[in-house]
Amino acid sequence: MRGSSLTTVSFIVLALAIAAWVGVWFMFSDISGRLNSRAELLSSAAVKNAQQQNAVETTALAADTAAQRSALDGEVAADVVGIANQIQSAGTAAGVTTVIGSASENGAPDTTASTTELVFIVQSSGTFAQVWRVAQLYETLPLPSSVQELDFTESPADAGKGSTWQLTTHIEVLTSSQVSS
Repeated sequence: MRGSSLTTVSFIVLALAIAAWVGVWFMFSDISGRLNSRAELLSSAAVKNAQQQNAVETTALAADTAAQRSALDGEVAADVVGIANQIQSAGTAAGVTTVIGSASENGAPDTTASTTELVFIVQSSGTFAQVWRVAQLYETLPLPSSVQELDFTESPADAGKGSTWQLTTHIEVLTSSQVSS
């Protein structure tokens, strides 16, 4: 009898050990699942916090740059006629005869862009000093512009007069006003 009771006790102890290991495994799985859930919650909270921080920073940046954006919009909002008048005024200030040959969009029109780049071809004539001065004035127009090409040509002198110089200038101007084709 002693042998069968020892076997029975061994089986009971073995069953209890297996039950204990199964219990430990379930407890480990439960704790692991809770830790993973907690990590996911912390991760999503960190992402949400970063998104809120980015939104606050973007709003602050937009508020801080409102005056500069408004000034830039004012600078770029010149229409084609206003730009042409400023180019003519530069020619008048330099004392040259100024003719705007053409104004066209640079490249294919982009319907998604809020600005348009226009190219003005301007011809000015006068003395060399005058056309040199108008070239300098074209470089410093109060517009978002750049001079892309300068072509100086000397015309033969008339009897009793000095030579006349011709300047052909290509000026690119950025504008946000609507340009119709």
